[in-house]
Amino acid sequence: MKEKLSEFIKKLKSNPRISTFDEASTKQAIILPILQFLGWNTLDIEEVTPEYTVENKKVDYSLRLNNTNEFFIEVKKPSEDLENHQDQLLDYSFRQGVELACLTNGMTWWFYLPTQKGTWRDRKFYTIDISQQDADDIVDKFIDLLSKDNLRNGSALKNALSIYKGKQKSKIISQTIPEAWNKIITTPDSLLIELLIETVERLCGYKPEADKIKEFLQNNRDQFTVLPNIEIVKSDVKTTKPKKESEPSYQISQNEKISQDDLIPYIIMVLYKFGGSATKAQVEDEIYKLFEKQFNNKWYHEKVSHGVERWRHNIAWAKERAIQRHNLIKPATESGRGIWELTNKGKEYYHKIKSEIEKISKNSS
Repeated sequence: MKEKLSEFIKKLKSNPRISTFDEASTKQAIILPILQFLGWNTLDIEEVTPEYTVENKKVDYSLRLNNTNEFFIEVKKPSEDLENHQDQLLDYSFRQGVELACLTNGMTWWFYLPTQKGTWRDRKFYTIDISQQDADDIVDKFIDLLSKDNLRNGSALKNALSIYKGKQKSKIISQTIPEAWNKIITTPDSLLIELLIETVERLCGYKPEADKIKEFLQNNRDQFTVLPNIEIVKSDVKTTKPKKESEPSYQISQNEKISQDDLIPYIIMVLYKFGGSATKAQVEDEIYKLFEKQFNNKWYHEKVSHGVERWRHNIAWAKERAIQRHNLIKPATESGRGIWELTNKGKEYYHKIKSEIEKISKNSS
């Protein structure tokens, strides 16, 4: 299997005609041969089912074992931008409970775990790029994730989860290191204070008092703390297709949901535009305008905690995260009841993200 698939991958790499393929040619010349090399009987439509129907719509291929959908594959032509097509595949997979899915244009393969938590971006756990990656590495990953044997014995899902969790672990650690550092600096423990005392004494011969060290750390807290690296999402997230009138209006696909962390940069922007502080109502009004396409969905108007609409609830919690985790907004004890006000660090953070967030906001208006 490995040798034949490796030779096929090398031929794809050197074939200049691929960029001119349409979708049908891509399926016949790339997708089906790869599946065949991976042990699938492409002549058996009960095993490799083309145009599999999902709620009156179709997925290009469903790989099936024992009459069960194991893997959905959506295919586009090589010149197609995959970014424009992932929503439909993932929505179908999620609704059907299919735990593995792939979106491909023949040369690029995006692998997903549709039933995992997080945004669609988070659920894309691996990419195979035939034109860029080493042929042997490509073959190994195809076998790990897409071979019939590994789908049958459950190894494919285990391999996918291992990659996904490794990615999630790395992401969580990267996000938490600045938070941990800021906590050490803003609430220094005895070890840090003792280390500074000893270092000062070695440098100048005099031993400072612990209170002097604490005062130094407090006075320079803003300089020592690290600005958070919060991912900025577009405020005009594209939906898949308009929902039919007969469909429940409260349904909302995962890619339309805006997380509390997603809202933080926009709250910072709004406060800065108001001169650094604004009332809660002013912030809510401006954020609603930015995310009107999403917030107009009835799902966001359902009452959650304390009878508050979900969109207001999410904005409020985003503000709390900006206070407690990132020190970007002052607590109410400092700003006054009902007033949201940026810290100096929040103002610095705005300048850090200014060009990117203004560009996104301009494009969405």
